[in-house]
Amino acid sequence: MICLHYVSPSLLPSRSANSVHVMHQCDGLSRLGIDICLYAKRAIANSEYLHDTLLKSYGVNIDNWKLFTFYSSFSRAQTLRIALSALKPVLLAPRCELVLSRNLYAAFILASARKQILFETHQLEYGPRRALQRFIMTRPWVRTIVISDSLVKSLENHHLFKLRDPLVAHDAAPDGLKRLAPQDRRQELSAQLSIPLSELATWDSICGYFGSLYKGRGIEIIEALAYKRPSYLFLVFGGNESDHALMHTSRPPNLLFMGHVSHPTALRVQSAVDILLMPYQTSVSIGVSGQDTARWMSPLKLFEYLGAGVPIISSNLPVLREVLLEGENCLLAHPSDIGSWLSALDRIVGNPDFASRLGSNAHHQYLRNHTWTRRAQKILDFASTL
Repeated sequence: MICLHYVSPSLLPSRSANSVHVMHQCDGLSRLGIDICLYAKRAIANSEYLHDTLLKSYGVNIDNWKLFTFYSSFSRAQTLRIALSALKPVLLAPRCELVLSRNLYAAFILASARKQILFETHQLEYGPRRALQRFIMTRPWVRTIVISDSLVKSLENHHLFKLRDPLVAHDAAPDGLKRLAPQDRRQELSAQLSIPLSELATWDSICGYFGSLYKGRGIEIIEALAYKRPSYLFLVFGGNESDHALMHTSRPPNLLFMGHVSHPTALRVQSAVDILLMPYQTSVSIGVSGQDTARWMSPLKLFEYLGAGVPIISSNLPVLREVLLEGENCLLAHPSDIGSWLSALDRIVGNPDFASRLGSNAHHQYLRNHTWTRRAQKILDFASTL
């Protein structure tokens, strides 16, 4: 069995997208028979409870993984401390074992030691971290994995050199997502949210948004749609305690902020709404000052939405068109033009056959290209070139 050492930047469990990515990518690799050694910081003091907590939070089976974690209430330098905790076992790993790092500091240390590694990066680095990122990607014994074609171009412009045959691996969604028949959605939604079926039946359509509420995620678009279409219900899932005021500001009665739900629950609810919304704006925050990912992002929810098999309306951004095709697996709307969003919304609600075709096409694309197991196979194929 091949062993893969995965050095993460992640706090586990947490609500961060990077923790979801790391857990599900390790799950995809494990499904292919890879022996996983995962390095992370844990969010709970007692490691005895970590297994059950991770299962509840992410819905993945970690029985056969080796977890190397530490706990600290001190949050500064988390990524560096994870890197240092992984240093000895990874450096001493046999040459035949694979190393994949999403941890910038670990990748830098290992690349400096001439360790053959896969380095996965999802963003441009600035300040001192920019020099580390450039150093890593220019080592001949390092192979780079990125999440979009647009990120390749952005990295090359940022660092003023051409990447050496990077792997472009868009993000993915968990294996085994099921598509519900439209007539079964309200029943499932009622069961997941404990809302009476009779109450859900009063709405002409139920639209869902899943994700953070950071600037640029388009929550203001959803609010405007709710005012314009009072017979449609709009459910917003996500956010954290810092968004409390936003969630409780006066809103139209058909716009409900549902707060955070576990990742497994979110996946089930996504398949049970009528329309999924992805109103990214032309500038998108990830909650870190100065980081705008609109040019190169590969949002997890895009692939989870495809897996749900529900009609998608998305902002028409170039990076999203690497995956989305207007009229085939989604409808695209101008990011800030409410009229464009209303037109797409009404087209789906008014044409059930067209809506069904969009959802079916999206689900089949997910099955063909966008499960974590399929992404894992791409990584293993790529690793053979080390």
